[in-house]
Amino acid sequence: MKYFLKILIRINFITLLLLSGERVNAQKYQIDIKTDTIKIPRTKNITIITTRSVPKFILHINGSFNIGAMELTSHNGGFSREDFFLGKNYSARVGYGGNITGKIPLERKGRFWLDITAGFDRFQSDLIAENTQEGRVYYNSFNGGIGAEYNFTATHKVKYLFGANPLISFISGRSELINPDNNRVDVIIKSSMRLGYQVFIGLEYAFDKNIGLNLGMRFTHANLLLKKTEIPVEDPSSTTPTSTLPLNDDSSSEPIQFSGWKQFAYFSGMLGFSYFFGVKEKRYKIP
Repeated sequence: MKYFLKILIRINFITLLLLSGERVNAQKYQIDIKTDTIKIPRTKNITIITTRSVPKFILHINGSFNIGAMELTSHNGGFSREDFFLGKNYSARVGYGGNITGKIPLERKGRFWLDITAGFDRFQSDLIAENTQEGRVYYNSFNGGIGAEYNFTATHKVKYLFGANPLISFISGRSELINPDNNRVDVIIKSSMRLGYQVFIGLEYAFDKNIGLNLGMRFTHANLLLKKTEIPVEDPSSTTPTSTLPLNDDSSSEPIQFSGWKQFAYFSGMLGFSYFFGVKEKRYKIP
């Protein structure tokens, strides 16, 4: 029995020693753990540029505010019965209009363009001014032309340009004169064809490859050629005294009512939209 107890005590002692050794080894293992710091490289920035080709066709649609020049003016912007009767000016100054223009490139880089334009402009003596005691007048001009344009930056987002074109215009109108005795006289200006020109500068801002904004300034001299003056024709059937005549913008050796050497010229501020057709985009990575 004593011998058995001695063996049991030895077994327990050996077990305790083994367990103590495992704890020491475990503590040693925990102390020997190393922590490494891993550095992740930053993501490299890549620059992408997008280039656009020259449009194969551009369509401009814009509106304009017009200010008369030379004889297309009046006193303080209102109507003057005496000036209109004597042919000194057109007795109207401000107006508005609209244009539609198609543009076709003439060479690969898009510097030179062929412009085909059509428009409408209206001038009215009482559009802004309220002094209508002596009467009022308005003019309508339907015009069109084919011209040329130079574009400095045809492939850029902002395109700077200038150009000119011959112009054919059909100008008509109507006036109402109020005499000092309050009697009214109507004057009908029948459609008159005139030849002139336009010059313009402007820019286009492309929102994307298909659509953009356009703005610019334009000077129009509508009746440079084919000026004509005729004696007014009275209409006996009208209850109100009515005279019919052409634009009467040529001078005459004998005084003729409503006639005089007059220039139908004006400045326009333009704003509208541009539509670009056939534009292709290419993307490049810069190293």
